[in-house]
Formats: sequence, C-alpha cells, structure tokens
Amino acid sequence: MVSSGKIAGGGGLGALVVVLVAIMALGPGCTQLGLKTASRSLEGAPQDLQPVLGSFGNDGPIVDVVDWAERRETLQQAFAQNLYGPYPEGVEGVLISREVLDTDFAKGAGQLEELTVRLGEGAEAVRFRIALALPDGVGAETPAPLILAENFCGNRLAMDRDVVSPPLGDAGGCGDNPVAGMLVKLIFGKHIATPPLENILKRGYAIAEVFPSEVAPDNKSRAPAALERLGHWTTPGTEPEGVLAVWAATFGWAIDALEDDPRIDTGKIVAWGHSRHAKSALLAAAHDGRIAGVIAHQSGTGGATLSASENGESIKQITGAYPHWFSPIYAEYAGRETELPVEQHQLLALIAPRPLFLGNGWKDVWSDPNGSFRAARAADPAWTFLGAEGLTQTGLADPDYLTGKIAFQIRSGAHGVREADWRAFLNWMDRWFPSTIETSSMGEGGQQQ
Repeated sequence: MVSSGKIAGGGGLGALVVVLVAIMALGPGCTQLGLKTASRSLEGAPQDLQPVLGSFGNDGPIVDVVDWAERRETLQQAFAQNLYGPYPEGVEGVLISREVLDTDFAKGAGQLEELTVRLGEGAEAVRFRIALALPDGVGAETPAPLILAENFCGNRLAMDRDVVSPPLGDAGGCGDNPVAGMLVKLIFGKHIATPPLENILKRGYAIAEVFPSEVAPDNKSRAPAALERLGHWTTPGTEPEGVLAVWAATFGWAIDALEDDPRIDTGKIVAWGHSRHAKSALLAAAHDGRIAGVIAHQSGTGGATLSASENGESIKQITGAYPHWFSPIYAEYAGRETELPVEQHQLLALIAPRPLFLGNGWKDVWSDPNGSFRAARAADPAWTFLGAEGLTQTGLADPDYLTGKIAFQIRSGAHGVREADWRAFLNWMDRWFPSTIETSSMGEGGQQQ
C-alpha cells in the first residue's frame, strides 16, 4: 500500500508495526480474512424487506415517475436522518489550477495532469487535488469515459509517480515503507493502492484519483473539526455530521472541476470505490445524477449490504470503530437493526436506472456478499419500473454480470483489489460505457472500438 523509499523507523519490528497499522486502517474485518465463506442461500434476516415501490412513511405506493421523484427525495432525507447525516449542499468545487505532469505517462499510454479544487472562499476554504490520467488519442471529438476513483493513500501512490503532489495538510497517507507495501499488497491484492493504469488507458478510459481525506480526514479525533469547517460553506440544514457524506459529495465536487473539460465524456462518468469509499460512491450516485454509473467494490455495512443482515459487520462494530463515518443516530440502532426506518436496498434503488456494479469476494464475509445480493434483488423493481433490466442473475454464483444493469460479481478470495477485479470492472465498462477512442494497442481483455 506504500510507495518505494526508506523503511521508516528501520528494522523488522518497525516494518511490522507499519503493516499492522495499514491493515487496521483498511478495516477491522481484516481479522476475519479467509475464515468463512459467504452463504449462497437467499434466505436470511431480515425476513421481509420494504418493497421499494410500496408505501413508505406517509407516501403511498409508487404509481408513476412523479411518485418516484417524490419518493427519491423522501428516501434521501430518511438516509440523512438515520445513517449518513445531511448530504452537504450549496458548495461548488472550483478549479483553481491545472498542471501537466507527464506527457508520456504509463509507458506512453496517456498523459498525467494534476488539478487543484477549492471549496469555499478565503482563508477557510478547503482544497483538494485530482490526479487525472487521460488516454492517448483523447480529444474534443473523441472524449474519454471517466473512472472517478477515491483512494486510501493519496494520489501519488494511486498514480505511482513521484511528480504527483503528496497529500495536502494533515490528510495523512500510508507512508513510505517498501516492506509494508509488499506485505499489504500480498494480503489485499496487487491493486489495493494503484490501479492497472496502463491497461485502463489502453482500453480508452480516463481515470481521475482523489484522496478524500484531504477534504475530511478518516480520523475520529480530527474529523469533527473538518466537518465543522465545511459546514460554514454548506446550505443551512445540510451541515455534514459524518465523513461518508462528505466523501460522497467530493465525487460531485470533483465533477464540478472536470465537467467542462472537452476531453471527458460527461455522459460516461463512473464513480469507483473500494470498501469505505464504495459506500461513499453509492451515496454519491444516490444524490448526484451526473454520475452515470457506479462500481462499488466490497462496500459492506453502510454500503450495499443490508444493515439487518446477521452476517458480516454489525452496526455496533462499524460505529464503534468508525463513529465519524455516520450520523451519531446510526449507532443508536445497534442491536435493533430491524427498527431502522430505511434499508440499503432502498439506497441502491436511488441509483436506478443507471448501471450499478457490486463487486464481492467469497471469503469477504465481513462485507457480507450474501446481504448485498439480497439487497440488489430487493432493489431490482426500481430498475424494472423505470424501464431497465436490473438484476438478471439468479444467485450469488451466477456468473452473468454483464446482462442486467445491476451487476453482482463475485470472485474467490477475500477483501482487497486484485487483477481479477479490474478485469471485471473494465469488462463492465466496455459493456455500459464503451470508449470510442481508437488505440494502437488495447489492454488485456480489451476490444478495438
């Protein structure tokens, strides 16, 4: 998870400490790696899910698209009140600088740029950076589909280039320790920190990386101050209470800065996230219609899986470890998950009828693939209602994730991002967001457009 450099602190003990810290940073579920296999049974708690088109609160059943538009607002508010806190509104991401860093990036597959974005005004403004890689052949006549990704360790490691700026301020990062990096990659996969950039570009896709901790740090002691700072710029009543909502909004603030770039196909912007950032990608798409599709990989509790599922991470466990992610109200449902007014299939339904990719691992029981599949199945009527084919797969082991607009993909292994995951991501991109850029050498699995 870390770039090359001297071993911080020196010695094997220092390296081991860094590895343990990195593993803890990725989630307490790492302690369960490989101990269980996800159940294939489609039975389980909760027994009855509220139909996404049925009555909800004071709303009657969905009859037409006007009803659905009203239901979307009701659900968004319900998630704000019970899980994520308010979704910050009234703030725009303002592009204040752009710099070309490398015109021969990824072995000549594209160009690397760095953008700086401002939120708010004056000395109290918040800034974050975007590392943008554009494929060779991109232009105003041939704009590229964009994978907009949030990362754990900073844009420098995500792009694997020292010319990229380090994280801003006290955002943190994963340090510089090659031993720790090797071990973490061994556990969590080759692409846990750095995606297959050359392959992505050669298949005609742009990729933008954002380190959302520059906006709100993933730290329970420092997050409150960052949330308060952002709250000065938001519309009254939408001051954030949890960093997941801020990270979700960061997708939109990045789009603010990118959408006027004629080299980017703004109709094909896909939000990508793994684990905690998969949660924020789902929430972002539930609020921001400019996001054309979502790749949510192993999003777990607070993401695609059901809160009331008896598998995986519980509300008590996730809010105990990460109280700064959510509204404090969410923790009050620990042990009484079935009393939550909303469930995660309703969050997924807010993304309909756009394409949605849910990535999973058979050994990643902490993220509860079984609960994610059942949530997708319960969300499917929203796609059907809006005239799209949603989930066509009949069970967790059904390999046909490229037919319906809800894709449930599961591979062997546990939590992390591996080569097999990116093969599936890019095959799914080819299916729903194909590039029109002609390249002389396509990446693995790519087809000349």
